[in-house]
Amino acid sequence: MYGSFDIRFLITIISTSLITYLISYWLSRKKSKLILFAGIAFQLLVLGYFKYTGFFVDNVNAVFKTDINFAQLFIPIGISFYSFGQIAFLVDRYKEEIEHIDILSYFAYTLYFPKIMQGPIAFPKEILDQMFDEEKIKWNADRVLRGLILFSIGLGKKVLLADYLGLVVDYLYSQVYYLDTLCVIMAGLTYAFQIYFDFSGYCDMADGISRMLGINLPQNFNSPYQAESAEDLWRRWHITLNRFLIKYVYIPLGGSRKGKTRTLIHIMIIFTLSGLWHGAAWTYIVWGVMQGLTVIWDKVRPFKIGKKFGQVCTFAFFCFSMLFFRAKTLEESFVLIQKLFFFTWPGFTFRAVSNLKISELYVVREAVEMTSMQYSNILYMIIYLLLIGISFFVITRKNAYSFIEKKEFTKKELVGIALTAALSILSLSRVQTYIYFNF
Repeated sequence: MYGSFDIRFLITIISTSLITYLISYWLSRKKSKLILFAGIAFQLLVLGYFKYTGFFVDNVNAVFKTDINFAQLFIPIGISFYSFGQIAFLVDRYKEEIEHIDILSYFAYTLYFPKIMQGPIAFPKEILDQMFDEEKIKWNADRVLRGLILFSIGLGKKVLLADYLGLVVDYLYSQVYYLDTLCVIMAGLTYAFQIYFDFSGYCDMADGISRMLGINLPQNFNSPYQAESAEDLWRRWHITLNRFLIKYVYIPLGGSRKGKTRTLIHIMIIFTLSGLWHGAAWTYIVWGVMQGLTVIWDKVRPFKIGKKFGQVCTFAFFCFSMLFFRAKTLEESFVLIQKLFFFTWPGFTFRAVSNLKISELYVVREAVEMTSMQYSNILYMIIYLLLIGISFFVITRKNAYSFIEKKEFTKKELVGIALTAALSILSLSRVQTYIYFNF
């Protein structure tokens, strides 16, 4: 399946896995920091070549007025995820947290298909222990049912929410220089919902498939938009990336053991790396720095705020930060911010929502457009507001993981899940590429 995107993607992951396994074997024969560092350096060099060389060359050209050419051949899907997974394997082997395994078992870990393209970033022990547990991989009807439910919820998030919202998002960010203030607010809010439903939906589907196979993947999202502070949000958002950076970067740097100032510096390093991990662009780096500064503010602010007010402020700031995350350049981000704080109203709102030409509503849309284009605008606005309303409803409920841990499901719940799955399947003809495929 992975190789169907591009056979070079498969060649890359197999070759890097093979070399990493040989380094791991070398570590099993001789425990050496030099060997460990060589293995980590190899993974970082591969990741850097494919993902960051072009960015580095562009910045060198800009600073030194040179004209260095770099032809980017391809960027393997999911390279950031499986590179970190292989680094984790080497470090855990060095620390003897896991035993040396045979090469087929290692490839089973690195090539495990539900998580290969978008994670979550599972620690080796989490996957390997379950793969060798004969009891867990035995057929279990209840486990399969819960896996199907989790998969259906994730599919619904992706197809019925993220992809529909993405129609508006794509238009808004393609018209950065012409938007009005309300559209900028829409751009931040709508993309915050899109990226959450897109990424968490994938993770739900990946874990749903895994549960049916007898393997539980680590939870990657825990209702992040219910967070009361930035620090709380980053315990809930992309959990597996955060814990990877904490275990393999933050703690080795000294964590919180080196005093308050050093702790705050370490936090900034972690979030700057998190921004850079997401992509080779200054927009991602600035976004990461913004997140780090808000977490630091949460740690040093001299006052407390109420739970509800904290949730609103945290969510609002995260939506604001999406103006950097989604924009193509820093220039576009600053244009959006300028429009946000200097009120304009050229009337782009209806143009933005008119992109919600959902095929399932074709008959209704045609009937309304034949009556009046004014009514057509109202129809699209209703659809958009309905999607935003559903999004707010979903993020304020229990998350998918909490739902499937219930002892029993009611008939209404099962019918609702079945209906969600059916509607999602009917809408599969226009599925958009996953956002995190780019990372």
